[in-house]
Amino acid sequence: MFAKAKVLLLISLIGIFSTLGLSIVGAQSESVLRIPISSDPASLEPGLVKELVSSLISGALHAGLFKFDDQTQLTPYLAESYEVSDDGLVYTFHLAENATWHNGRAVVAADFKKGWERYLNQALAPQAAGAPFLPIVGAQEIWDGKATELAGVVAVDEKTLQVTLAAPSARFLGDLATTPTWVVPAESVVENTAAWVENPVGAGPFKFVEWTPNVKIVLEANADFFLGAPELDRIEFVVVPDAATALAQYEAGELDVVSVPAGDLQRVTEDATLGQQIQYFTRAQLQYLGFNQSQFEPFKDVRVRQAFSYAIDRQTLATSILNNSWLPANGLVPPNIPEHNAELVANAYDPARAQELLAEAGYPNGEGFPPVELAGLDSTIAEAVASFLNTNLGIEVSIIKPERADLIDGLWAHDRWQTFLFGWTADRPSASVWTYELLYSGLDSNFSTYSNPAVDAEVDQAIASLDSAAVIEHWQQAETLAIEDAALLPLGYSRYIYLVKPAISGFAINLIGAISFADIAISE
Repeated sequence: MFAKAKVLLLISLIGIFSTLGLSIVGAQSESVLRIPISSDPASLEPGLVKELVSSLISGALHAGLFKFDDQTQLTPYLAESYEVSDDGLVYTFHLAENATWHNGRAVVAADFKKGWERYLNQALAPQAAGAPFLPIVGAQEIWDGKATELAGVVAVDEKTLQVTLAAPSARFLGDLATTPTWVVPAESVVENTAAWVENPVGAGPFKFVEWTPNVKIVLEANADFFLGAPELDRIEFVVVPDAATALAQYEAGELDVVSVPAGDLQRVTEDATLGQQIQYFTRAQLQYLGFNQSQFEPFKDVRVRQAFSYAIDRQTLATSILNNSWLPANGLVPPNIPEHNAELVANAYDPARAQELLAEAGYPNGEGFPPVELAGLDSTIAEAVASFLNTNLGIEVSIIKPERADLIDGLWAHDRWQTFLFGWTADRPSASVWTYELLYSGLDSNFSTYSNPAVDAEVDQAIASLDSAAVIEHWQQAETLAIEDAALLPLGYSRYIYLVKPAISGFAINLIGAISFADIAISE
């Protein structure tokens, strides 16, 4: 009777502890990192990533031939070693012998050939529009629908991949460290569609467990990860659309890591407890105001775009309104990027010059200028920009705050937003991220639908050149032309500002926002 009572008591205690999320003494508790994301990702397939949420999760779920480490240095990943021919055309990659997919199958060279052919299928709308692969022999033919096999890629054997380029490329290895070139096993996806056959499968340090739409995505440690099992048992990416709500949940102990909104930075810094938990990281991100010429006819006039640029006080916005969470931007390419031009000076705040330009464009004191719709996720920034435009140009501005997914869909489709506030973050330390992706004629990521043949020509030369000095010169010239043309208005260079619970160690974030989740540990 007494023994039965003890068993019943133990069962009861287990139930109570389970409900409270606790463990029986002596049992091993799970190590779980809870981190917020602003919305569901567009995709969990690396080549289809189109925004930061997808990229963040992809870094934990997937692996590629190369990656950028905590110092944003290019480093081998699935490719243990490699050789390049003397003429710079043939690359031979040797894959890690013990690398496996989450479904248990070995990662083999043929996976990359098949995966890259998949990402050259325009019907899938791949994030990079085929750009990282176009230097490869035969890639352009697939992109144009004239071939199905990538002729320049050969699986020499299961662990040896050979890639032949049509011409030497200074950026090819760097592109292989970006998620759009990372692949998934062919058996895990539906051919010619963006759909998964079953659960998402990668080769990274964490495996997919569940995705509850608009609630959370859960990953668990991959015990068979080729570089060793991570310290964390699980990661929970919790959907919290509002930054202020995420901060409140962190303070309530419901999240372990959270970014600090600019409006809360002073309070958090001065708080006796939170001030000890704040961490700053350099970030390669441009925050900008975009002018969609295909949606708003006045933006086709360079004088209107220039008027907008003179009318907005970037210094006040960054320092006073956003509590120094940004650095005022004078160009497109952030500091710490090799092609950053410290001498470039964008239009200074000059309301009188702004009014002159608007009058020259036919809208003296804003008369006759159509009402402008400004789309953005941060109300503080949007209201400040709208106030500058109304006060200095007499322009009526209405603010739209769409859902994040809707904002991004509209940007990529170019069909929704007249002017917009957005951030563009590096996936590699190169000026191409901004000066090519945001400005080059016809690119989907050129959300402003801007086109200038002179800028395109400089970009073409920067991409084609193997001379490092010439590369920098062409990128900087393209950027200078775009700034003079007011292609878009650079507002600020943001930085990563996080609150991190004291029990967490190994949390680091590089210039491009990659978090090495495999290196994070949580102490008891």
